[in-house]
Amino acid sequence: MYVKISIISLFALLLVGGVSTQSMVFGDPAFNVPDKYSPESECSLPDEAITFSLDKDVYQLGDEIKISGQVIPAQSTNLADQSKHNVYVTFPYAKSIFITPSDDRTANAQSSSTYDSDNASSMEQTTSLSILDTTLRIDECGNFETSVKVIPLVFKNGFYVLNIKYQHAEVQTNVFVLDEEMQKGCFKANSFLSESGRCGDYKGDDSDVELSAAPMPEIILTSDKDEYLPGEKVKISGQIKNAIFNDTVELAIESSTASDNNQLNTESVALRGTEPIFTWKYEIPSGASGIGTYSIIANTHLDSVTKTFTVNDESIVTEFAAQKTTESPTLPVKKIIEKHNRITVSQVQISLDEKVSDEQTLLPRVIQGSLFTAARGDESSVNIQITTSAGDCVIGQDSGCAVNDSTRKPGSIYDEVQIDGKNYNVRYSGTDVRLEKFTIIPAESNTQIDMKNWSVSILKDDQPTKFYYKVSYVLLE
Repeated sequence: MYVKISIISLFALLLVGGVSTQSMVFGDPAFNVPDKYSPESECSLPDEAITFSLDKDVYQLGDEIKISGQVIPAQSTNLADQSKHNVYVTFPYAKSIFITPSDDRTANAQSSSTYDSDNASSMEQTTSLSILDTTLRIDECGNFETSVKVIPLVFKNGFYVLNIKYQHAEVQTNVFVLDEEMQKGCFKANSFLSESGRCGDYKGDDSDVELSAAPMPEIILTSDKDEYLPGEKVKISGQIKNAIFNDTVELAIESSTASDNNQLNTESVALRGTEPIFTWKYEIPSGASGIGTYSIIANTHLDSVTKTFTVNDESIVTEFAAQKTTESPTLPVKKIIEKHNRITVSQVQISLDEKVSDEQTLLPRVIQGSLFTAARGDESSVNIQITTSAGDCVIGQDSGCAVNDSTRKPGSIYDEVQIDGKNYNVRYSGTDVRLEKFTIIPAESNTQIDMKNWSVSILKDDQPTKFYYKVSYVLLE
């Protein structure tokens, strides 16, 4: 039997077929999987309701996003309940779209619809992503896999949210698309009709023009001054340049003279639009307690940037020092901060000893460090690894390290880690940032760091870096 099909229909089938290839595996329709901890279960099930992985960190146009994972299958006696057999894969929206020379500065297709939690792909200005929605059939052990073609017109350079839903459980991750030719504006709306789909590819004709890539997204962060007096207000402003942005900027103020956790104030600002701007005001504490060096940190999925300012008032410092000498000449020193700056070697040993001042013994309480990578683009290949004298990896990218990624989560900035039988709060900025930072402090208040020797390795090739660290010694009561 012969079937006649038009060219238009053929192209439609190719387009849909290129978008998503489902893996259909049929098992027992009731999915009566034994309890995962029972000896009769033949399935090795995950601890979480949904686990999954992607095959790459960065995709180009023409690539396939290969998604594989597993869910804990829900037991069902209702054969009509298809939701227990299916996993739903969607790309609900783009967190950022990079602006390119040929971009019309809109985030995918325009729409008057609003976000619908039951259909994540219906968010305003991202409705063209709805053609990527995929329903997958799980097998008897909950496994699933699929692939999504990164095609022009649907995908642009930027970060997209990938959402996977099973029953009432949902997980999300970012998918990063970065195509060098696309950044030059070299994919046109009719690219599928050309030989290669790339601008300027005209078989080497003299009329060909070499195009330059558009600038990458950038976070601009400024303050109205670099130096302030105690009690003044700091006017902070910023902008997400070269991107259509739809995410949150996490802002924080940190001070070198603050308490142990070093966190003074935070703010979350939701931004949406083309090259959006943001503002924030911070009031510096009055008196001598406000004096010091402050850091403003702006953190997004694109990057993290830091701006510093100082607070100083010579009259307050002099008056405070004189008052301390005349009124309380025997007042003991309660805190000493030992700083080490601009270290360029790859191996650094940190040894913690006691400090004696005015016949008082101060003990190590906090270790803080930061690694600055000078060359842009090398952030992901330059990282910190911190181990104890016993060889235990506390922070690093190896699977055996206690902390691998950023510890910043909703309502928390630390991970609790046990080191040599004692619990510590560990804070880490994560990798792929120009200023990689960490803090290690005992979880129990008014206790010292028992581990006296630490090893810091700067994992890199020949990239120029500068490592800074400081140890706070305090008078424990």
